[in-house]
Amino acid sequence: MTAETGDAGRTENTMSGGRVRGSVIQARNIGRISFTGQPKDDSRERLEAAKTRLADEVRRQWEGEVAAQGLRRPEPIRLQWANTRRAVAVRTAVTPTTPAGQAGSGPLEALGLCGDLEGLVRAFRALPQGHLVMLGERGSGKTVWVMLLTLGLLGSYEPGDPVPVLLTASSWDSGNTWVPGVEHLRTWLARRLVEEYPFLTDKDAYGADVAQRLVTGGHVFLLLDGLDEMSESLHAPALGELDDSGQDLLVVTCRVAEYERAVERSGRVLSRAVVKEMRPIGVRQAESFLTADRPWEDTRWQSLLADLRDRPDFPDLPLSRALTSPLMVALARVIYAPPTKDPRELLRFPDRESVERHLLTAFLPAVYRPRPAPPGASGRVPAGYGLQEARGWLGFIARHMARNGTHDLAWWQVVCAVPGWIAGLVFGVVSGVMFGFIGAAAGGPVIGLVFGVSFGAAGFLVQAVPSRRPSPARVEIRLRGTVRVFVLRFALGCVTGMALGFGFELPCWAQLVLGAPFGLAVALHAWLRAPSDATKVASPGLALEQDRVSTIVLGVSFALPFGLTFGTVFAFTDPLVSAWPALGPVGGLTFNTVFGLAGALAGWTVGHLSYGRVGRFAYSAVGAVVSGIVFPPADDPGFAFGTGIAFGVACGLVVMLGRPWGAFVFAHALLALAGRLPWRLMRFLQDAHRRGVLRQAGAVFQFRHARVRDRLTSHRDDL
Repeated sequence: MTAETGDAGRTENTMSGGRVRGSVIQARNIGRISFTGQPKDDSRERLEAAKTRLADEVRRQWEGEVAAQGLRRPEPIRLQWANTRRAVAVRTAVTPTTPAGQAGSGPLEALGLCGDLEGLVRAFRALPQGHLVMLGERGSGKTVWVMLLTLGLLGSYEPGDPVPVLLTASSWDSGNTWVPGVEHLRTWLARRLVEEYPFLTDKDAYGADVAQRLVTGGHVFLLLDGLDEMSESLHAPALGELDDSGQDLLVVTCRVAEYERAVERSGRVLSRAVVKEMRPIGVRQAESFLTADRPWEDTRWQSLLADLRDRPDFPDLPLSRALTSPLMVALARVIYAPPTKDPRELLRFPDRESVERHLLTAFLPAVYRPRPAPPGASGRVPAGYGLQEARGWLGFIARHMARNGTHDLAWWQVVCAVPGWIAGLVFGVVSGVMFGFIGAAAGGPVIGLVFGVSFGAAGFLVQAVPSRRPSPARVEIRLRGTVRVFVLRFALGCVTGMALGFGFELPCWAQLVLGAPFGLAVALHAWLRAPSDATKVASPGLALEQDRVSTIVLGVSFALPFGLTFGTVFAFTDPLVSAWPALGPVGGLTFNTVFGLAGALAGWTVGHLSYGRVGRFAYSAVGAVVSGIVFPPADDPGFAFGTGIAFGVACGLVVMLGRPWGAFVFAHALLALAGRLPWRLMRFLQDAHRRGVLRQAGAVFQFRHARVRDRLTSHRDDL
């Protein structure tokens, strides 16, 4: 397949069909904007600026993936396709556009029966309906095809054209999955644009809700890869949603069987779509790709295939059949790159399945041969890993993904790889010991026991009981332009802290002191803003870095007020003579009702922000118990504030470990201690991406193909 994005490709792809179609859509969008009266001229300019940057970032993103997989060394495999003969399309999708009696040049004739990518880009731009479905079996090259198609379309992009955006249909995470019939496709698309390309949230540069305006205005051309990777129950409703979405331009890839079942179950098809089907590649195309990056004197593949062609059973040989799969050809090129490796060993396998199994098995040893790190990677990307350790870690990751029925490796889902009872036991014991010592220091062993049991039980519950967790926050610290917001929030926090001090019957000066940490805690969030740097496209490392910032700020914002409140109350308030009502002695302890209610509210906030429904119940109960306990004030204010600081830090850690980054650190540490994952997990995954084992799709990693993942999953012993 060819998809040149150089000057020649750009010139060829600007033929009349492409520019006419772009002009039609542009005119349609202008008419739509004029009818609503929005946006104004400056808004149009900002919208075009957003489109230009989006096109640049999409191009940069997928050029990086194409390079990582070695698809252009020196050129991609020449894939082929044909009009499908399956009952999954309607005839009106390919109605000719030329007058009767003239030579056909309509969409059916333009697309032809097969072709390379360069020709398909031109023909696609001439389609009046603008919808295309590409079907194919596993390993037929659908994902490679759609990546290169995206780059081919971007090669001729000009202002006024819709921006081709390639998204995967597989789940980003449990909270961001598109659910057809529940969330409109355009709503999902606008949200995914912001998640994949966070610079679109820069209101100063592009205006408010620019992603929504790009989608509803027809400025985004959706290429949806892997419809089959959604839950099977969603395939049929997804077809209806895609057909009814109103997208002017749409490309969808899917496996053949899954698409046929979706059509059968839904009773409908994409009514405007031309449906094509990937064809097996020829051995000559395979040979060209296998030898393209070899020295001229290296004739191992040419000699082998020349000998095979002389055999009458050549088309039916296991190796010949295996080399009709682009995936197998790509793996073979990597495995037999060293001059010492002889591809003739592939002749000893009795059937195609055995050849493919051997290639899938030999892929990892081939890519984990010792190799130097690229320039500038020292200290960030390790030069090498041992094959056995890499195979063990990747095998664990593959099995984890298979158990969860996902193709995406999201760092914030690593916590799911730890059994809930183990995570709960560890977290509960650590929480119980930590808070038990603090309670004992403040009020003696009985109060320490109450603190320890309460926080330990809550810690076990929030980890052991499944609950919806927060999604990663995509923010960064930005000080510019935050002074006014910071001051207002600081004032609000001060008032809140002073009111709480009044409730605890603190002296006036102590109320003022207590207001400062509350003010700072509330104001800290004014520094968190969505990233505005247009060079920052969503990636696993960037998403982790941004959520780390958000998590630390949130932890500090809880540690400050909780710690100072505990220390101040411990030092200056005697609940025994409080004017507020008390329940009296309960089990040898005295409880204050008002203080307990205040603590329950604080605990509810902690649980809500970090642990969902279970957290709200668990920590509101804990807050009511530990805040309502009455014990004498400290004799030494320094000791009281020291104990308060320890309590605040412990509360901040509880909050942080419930956020995505904190949960990842906790779960990753447990798995690394058990030897299931490396200690520097992100570096290992980046290295696997560099080697071509993984590919990157936004903020998640995926195995370069599902068959690689499945091989690691189902053959852990003989790998």
